[in-house]
Amino acid sequence: MATTAAPVLSLSAPSSGSTCPPDYAHVSFPLPNKRYVGMLKCQLDPLATTLDTEVVRCDKVKPQPAPAAAPTKGKKAAAAPASTTDSKDEYEVELLDSVLFPEGGGQPSDTGALVALVDGQSGEHLRVSVRQVVRRNLDAVHYVDAPLEVGTRVRVEVDMARRIDHQDQHTGQHLLSAIFEREHGLDTLSWSLQRFPELNYVELPRAPTPQELVAVQQRCTDLIGEARPVRVRCELATEGSGVALGDKVPDDYKCDESGEQRPPVQRTVTIEGIDENPCCGTHYPSLAYLRTLYLAPFTTPIRGTNARVYFASGAQRTLAYLATQQAPAREAALAAGCALPDLPAKVDALVQGVAEAKRREKKLAGELAGFVARDLWERAQQGREGEGAGAGARASTLREDDATNSLEFLASVAAELKPRIDAAAPSSSLFVLACGATAGSPTAAAAGGAVLIVGTEALVVEAGKRVVDTFGRERVKGGGKGRWQGKVTGRWENGDALLLRRIVDEL
Repeated sequence: MATTAAPVLSLSAPSSGSTCPPDYAHVSFPLPNKRYVGMLKCQLDPLATTLDTEVVRCDKVKPQPAPAAAPTKGKKAAAAPASTTDSKDEYEVELLDSVLFPEGGGQPSDTGALVALVDGQSGEHLRVSVRQVVRRNLDAVHYVDAPLEVGTRVRVEVDMARRIDHQDQHTGQHLLSAIFEREHGLDTLSWSLQRFPELNYVELPRAPTPQELVAVQQRCTDLIGEARPVRVRCELATEGSGVALGDKVPDDYKCDESGEQRPPVQRTVTIEGIDENPCCGTHYPSLAYLRTLYLAPFTTPIRGTNARVYFASGAQRTLAYLATQQAPAREAALAAGCALPDLPAKVDALVQGVAEAKRREKKLAGELAGFVARDLWERAQQGREGEGAGAGARASTLREDDATNSLEFLASVAAELKPRIDAAAPSSSLFVLACGATAGSPTAAAAGGAVLIVGTEALVVEAGKRVVDTFGRERVKGGGKGRWQGKVTGRWENGDALLLRRIVDEL
């Protein structure tokens, strides 16, 4: 492995925008000319915004969608896959070093740009976008939208708004998990960094109590206020060093098949006096950079006794998330006609009122079904006059009803008719019940309806067939023997009630 003659902590190439303290990264080995994952500029100096370096490989590839991220265990989570580029061509670029972080440890990759340099000056016409950086074995591979010749000096620029958000969440997650583990005995089983500005979550073996959530929130706030230092220790995992990789390190975190001897780097992130954990992500040199950590007062059960606890770190995401909650809450309060603090009580009263209205509606619908059934039966009896004792009871009805549960009402009518039909046996009986939006309904264009046929089995089957044949299979679909029920698409037209009556009369 080729190495530089520089001191152990010497960082490659000039960079700008960094205020990282010189003791942030402790590297226990000489740095090679070509840096690889575990010792990249972004991992040794997370506040650096640019880096001047050199292209060592550029290959044209066919753009492919990023693979779905697999679930991970421990204090890592899979990053959300990046979207593909719209360009027909895409290129893989490797550099001597990079200030762009490749996805890993639950942290998505950085995005940014590579700007070709001429005599140390940037040429904007040679600027290419970096949509994603991935780790391939130990190498950081940049996906760009235009080629760069090998040997070209480039300035690597980071999309700092994206980096800051990811760094906020990842550093905040380490702090949050440490407090849950140290002070409440709750290990973090997994975590997930969600899309901006949604809340992230950690998965714990049980749901913390409300009191524990308040205590953890306060403890994190205190430690941020103390500006606890965060440091990184980098060690080569070799037999000679006695350093072993953690059991949660990916299997492909090793040298490629080229035979070049490049031992992987074991990277440990330490929050002074609070936490020490292996991690490849970028982390602030101090908790003070977080400014705030918001811990949601609710949890979600998952996988038995486990629970998800939701959080947001840093002013950028926390304020954006609270804004997304404040706006709809304010609109809801205005619609409810109350002040925002009174909204929960108002919503509770509205919910109770709706529940009570539904109970009253159900009771009245039951009473109405009884009246409709009695009216149908009386009409059927009138139709039997002069036809003899063996004549069957037959009638139909079409009711206008915009409700989506119209079949439920028809079933109530059928239930009221059944004792009368049974008592009239062996006389044959047939009742065709239909309801739904009619041509005059304001929701007629979108609403549907229902048909329910009850009575003697042979008549029910035949009536069902005739309903489908008369109205068409595109309008009515259904089936059944002793009870035939069907769904109606669209509205009932004027004259459809007469068609139902004709079917009953013909049978």
